[in-house]
Amino acid sequence: MRLLILTKHLDCLGQNDAAICNGFRRFGCEVIFGEINAIAADDYRYFTRGVLVQGNGEPYHPGSAALGNRGAYFLDECQLIWVLDMPQDSMARDVWQMLWLASQHTAFVNSIEGMMFLDTKHALGYVLPKENRAFSYISNDFSLLWKRYQQSPDQWWVAKPPNAFCGQNVFLLPPNGPNVRTILQCLTGNTVAQDEFDTAGQFGYGPAGFKAEYAVLQQFIPEVAQGEKRVIVACGKAVAWHGRRNPPDDHRSNITQGGKPISVDLHSGEIELAELIGRKLMTHGINFVGIDMAYPYILELNIANPAGLYDAKFTSGIDHSDQVAELIIAHFEKHCHPGLGRGPHHCQ
Repeated sequence: MRLLILTKHLDCLGQNDAAICNGFRRFGCEVIFGEINAIAADDYRYFTRGVLVQGNGEPYHPGSAALGNRGAYFLDECQLIWVLDMPQDSMARDVWQMLWLASQHTAFVNSIEGMMFLDTKHALGYVLPKENRAFSYISNDFSLLWKRYQQSPDQWWVAKPPNAFCGQNVFLLPPNGPNVRTILQCLTGNTVAQDEFDTAGQFGYGPAGFKAEYAVLQQFIPEVAQGEKRVIVACGKAVAWHGRRNPPDDHRSNITQGGKPISVDLHSGEIELAELIGRKLMTHGINFVGIDMAYPYILELNIANPAGLYDAKFTSGIDHSDQVAELIIAHFEKHCHPGLGRGPHHCQ
């Protein structure tokens, strides 16, 4: 089997890039690293700049450069493609369109449709049972969110963009908070101020263009204070997990925002919930996901390059990349490419 891993930087591999490459290589698979922002077409046949990884080289580590034969590699010459990073905003629409077209002929670990429509906070209400998600309002109308906040004077809230990651612009809103109005205005595009300058109207139309932005107003979950857990689910099976402890001066536990990975156990209820979600996502072509959990609540689904394998190894000392590779290979040999090999140890 030839696996193409689409990533952003060939000279600085991410945590998942390195771990997944190592796991698949140990099963005898051929691995190519390709640049997601370099997707192109030759008479509507899609290719990218990439590196064919040396067969007997040393294992990769996060931050390594991809070593091997650099050149152009066609997507339809690979049996499996794994998108492990998001394209740049300025070209995202074109990249997603070409990848979707490529996916009509080549298997993707995570479907393009799933990455586009389920890797967002909008999707929580669809994927999760009601009892496992926090009550939320979503709007680009500041006045609606402000009204909802005022209607629950004793409630703590969290406000954030629906399509941001790594803890960006996540605010904890206390009851009667002096900055809440400002924060909600900011998250929805400051259309109140834009009205004054642009005569833009309620939603920010005017000479400067449309300014309104969506925001999520979500009830704060007290269970978060006990710590969050990141659970990696591959083909519906929970394979790796770690806890995250937020720094003393921040309510966010994201590793990128100063949170610390810690070793934790999962009880049977947490495993059952994670695998239930994983199986539902598989019906939409999502076979690898990172689930943020403060049981019994799910806080977020991370589909595009969910970190967790490296941190789980760091905290537990156990490398789960082989288990991930085995599950993915077996799934696609069974469901998409039965002729590729004689089992997960015989990739061709």
